Amino acid sequence: MAVTLSDARSNLVRERVLEAMAELLDRGEDLTFSSVAKTAGVPERTLYRHFPTRQALLDAAFAWGNQRIGFDGQLPTDAAALARLTRRVFPGFDGIAPVIRLLLAAPEGRVARLANKTARQRTALALVAHEAPGLDRTSTRRIAAMLQLLTAAATWHALSEYWDMDGAEAAEASVLAAELILEGTRARQSKKPRARKRAAGRRPRTKETFA
Repeated sequence: MAVTLSDARSNLVRERVLEAMAELLDRGEDLTFSSVAKTAGVPERTLYRHFPTRQALLDAAFAWGNQRIGFDGQLPTDAAALARLTRRVFPGFDGIAPVIRLLLAAPEGRVARLANKTARQRTALALVAHEAPGLDRTSTRRIAAMLQLLTAAATWHALSEYWDMDGAEAAEASVLAAELILEGTRARQSKKPRARKRAAGRRPRTKETFA
């Protein structure tokens, strides 16, 4: 479908507004509708027409951030894809760090982050089932939760804040942790049949009697 002139203008305004928001955050200035409009060079009424609420603005910032880091919404379905995604998005977070931090801190950011919560959970569970088949349901859920957390912006932020890691190093730390979790899970699974076999082979003890 061809993009109309009106749509093109609307997209341009939205991009200018989101760039202005990122610029304000990068300078450490307060994020208000008037400051965003002024920095973007658009009338405040125009800003409200595109983003009627702060929630709408941060929802758009979330989508804008994903586009900037090269995340197209495709969630990883195996360990290799998980590693590739982490190595791509964590360095990307460095380039838009103020926006990511706002989305992590603001209540409106939480709404945006949890918008596809169910899809993320379902994909993470499928990933664990693929990489460690036969795992019990509770363990699958717990490991899926940890793997999903390791790819989250909150993990990038924590590694940056507490360990002074840039995105590339944070990605490698996260990938290593995911690999160790999966390796440990597989090793644990492989020991179970042998343990059951040894238990089945033991003779029951009988009470000895003496004449």
